[in-house]
Amino acid sequence: MKKFLLALSLVFVAVLLVACDTTTTTSTTAAPVAVEFPVDGEFTAYSVTVSSNKPQVTMVTVTIEGGEITDIFIDCRQGTRTNNGTTEAPNYVFAWNAQTKKQLGYGYKMFYNSQYVPTLADPQTATLEGYQAWMEGQTVYKEWFQQAELIEAYLLENGVDSAMTTKAGKFSNVAGVTVSNSEYTKLAQEAVDLARMGKFQTFVCSGTDFYFASMIINNLGQVTNLKLDTLQATKDAVAGTFVWNGFSKQELGDNYGMKGVGAAYVYASGAWTASETAKTSLEWHEQADLITNWVMANGNNANLQSIADRGVSLNGTTLVDGLAGVTIKTNTYLQLIDQLYAAWGN
Repeated sequence: MKKFLLALSLVFVAVLLVACDTTTTTSTTAAPVAVEFPVDGEFTAYSVTVSSNKPQVTMVTVTIEGGEITDIFIDCRQGTRTNNGTTEAPNYVFAWNAQTKKQLGYGYKMFYNSQYVPTLADPQTATLEGYQAWMEGQTVYKEWFQQAELIEAYLLENGVDSAMTTKAGKFSNVAGVTVSNSEYTKLAQEAVDLARMGKFQTFVCSGTDFYFASMIINNLGQVTNLKLDTLQATKDAVAGTFVWNGFSKQELGDNYGMKGVGAAYVYASGAWTASETAKTSLEWHEQADLITNWVMANGNNANLQSIADRGVSLNGTTLVDGLAGVTIKTNTYLQLIDQLYAAWGN
């Protein structure tokens, strides 16, 4: 009996020890760690302005791979202002340059004037090849794309929050950089903030319009807040003066003035026809939101396309169910959606 009671006591003590042990399997699981950059991809911040009476957009793209910043890319697209040969207003035509400053390379010709190149009369120097040879043969000046690369390297090595000192608007602590700090550091910081939010942005420059889009990838890897938009120039500006509208199409909302005003477009027999009497029943932002809501619900189908630049189709001949009300020109907006997904890597 004593042996039995002793054994029972030992079992009871063992049970108490287990009950009192605060070490459990769940306690060894580490608490979730906050990730600075939850989504990999290319995040672009931009600024749309007017420079020398022409449209301009400056952009900085930050690449995130494995939760780390691996690349910073700076660029700028400018516009042109051309006299159309008439004497009555409006006698100037504006347009976007076909290439950005980076794409132009030496063709941007940052130092191509008599102040820097005293031998412009020499046909060899006057050509692009001659200018490039002159630039490559001296050590004082660097073309715009080269200076942008120096700024990129500095920011990548030291961080976008590093103290890039400026004097009179110019960089003073990056050797070889003479360009002004035209929002480059500000946009770099904004791009990193976008990466922290998982917010992708992209744009297309066409005609005198600035088409842009954005989307957010949430913590479940889902697309949210997909938006399409357009910024246009004012039509009542003084002749020869370029002015951006103070509001985008989305910001204008119902005040954009398409609903009940613009002609209704009807698709039939493979063609769009503008009605002579009927007016469009949906405002621009309503049509744009139909597209983005469909994409968020169904994904970015690779076959998504317009029909003769209008509407939304999956086969090029019939309109997508639920998107029959989309009659605006859609080529550029579908391109923007593709660009967003490409920046996300999907």
